[in-house]
Amino acid sequence: MQVDHIALTLRLKLSENEIWGYLPASAEKVGEELAGVVAHYCREQGLGYYPAIEFFRRVEEFDHSLIDDAEQLAWAVSKQAREQVQSRLRTVFASVKFLSVQTEAFVLPPVRPNQPSALQQLIEHCTPNRVRVELQVSLFRKDTDNRGEAMEGYARKMIYRWLSDIFDDVEVTSSVVLGG
Repeated sequence: MQVDHIALTLRLKLSENEIWGYLPASAEKVGEELAGVVAHYCREQGLGYYPAIEFFRRVEEFDHSLIDDAEQLAWAVSKQAREQVQSRLRTVFASVKFLSVQTEAFVLPPVRPNQPSALQQLIEHCTPNRVRVELQVSLFRKDTDNRGEAMEGYARKMIYRWLSDIFDDVEVTSSVVLGG
């Protein structure tokens, strides 16, 4: 038997049907309020970019309860995403190892204030319902099976097949077969 190890990075958007029952508040409402306050602050300060949410912990006049609410939601969303990925993929792969799980709302927004529909894009970014997952999966292959180079494509295909019905959006942003 041979074991193929594949490292993958996924972007997942959690489905309302699957997660909202687990959340203490509406992720969309928190994202909208947070984006509005961030946009207002950036306009007042004349900033040409939107800082990451963590920046606003140091701003005294910023409503820190919004950040706390977003963090609670991010934790719940990340936990739910991890559990769903684990339970779905462990039946397909020999092993599933999580390297990181991060809610995208807490990274630097990819939108600038002067872009068209900047506020709408900022709202989408600040809504803690998208998760970036880095994981490593393993597959067994018979010694006589020479399709080792095809395992990366197979892993991607299985990710989509087994996760697309539970998440609103599944994107594999990178994948690579690791050396044995």
